[in-house]
Amino acid sequence: MLEKDRESFGGGHDRQRRRSSFGRHQQGFTLIELLVTVAIIGIIAAIAIANLANALDKSRQRKTMATMRNLSTALMAYETGNSRFPDDSITIPQLQALLSPDLFNSVKVTDGWGRDLVYASDLGSFTLESYGRDAADGPADINFNTRFEFEYDIVLVDGIFISSPEHR
Repeated sequence: MLEKDRESFGGGHDRQRRRSSFGRHQQGFTLIELLVTVAIIGIIAAIAIANLANALDKSRQRKTMATMRNLSTALMAYETGNSRFPDDSITIPQLQALLSPDLFNSVKVTDGWGRDLVYASDLGSFTLESYGRDAADGPADINFNTRFEFEYDIVLVDGIFISSPEHR
C-alpha cells in the first residue's frame, strides 16, 4: 500500500509539474521567443528606414524642381526687363543678388541637397541644372522610369524640364 501511495504521489507530482511547465501557469518568455521577436522588429525597422530614406530623397528632388521653376520665373522676369539673361560668367551667389532686389524678396539657388544649382546662359537662353544627390555631373537622362535614381541630373532649359522625374 505504501508503494502504491508513493507511485500515486510521485505520479501526481509529475503530472502537476508537466501541467505547470506546459500549461497556463508558465511565466516569462523563452530565449527563442525573445530572439524571434527581436529579429522581426529588426526586419520591420530595416524596411521602414529604407522607405524613409527614399521618401526624404524624393522630397529633396521635388524641392529641387520647385526651386528651379521659381528661379526660372525670376530669370524670365529679368530677361523681360533687360532684353537678355544674366551673363554666363556670373556665379550663383551673384545671380541670387542680381535677381533678388527688384524681382523677388529672395530667390533660392540651392537644390534639395543644399548644393548650388548650375546656371549657364548664352544671353538668349538659359540652363539650370542640379547634379542630384551625388553632386557629380551626369548622368542627365533622368525620366519618369528612372525617377528613383537620385544621382541623376535634373535639367531645365528656358523654363522647360528636359530631364526630370516627370519627363516621359
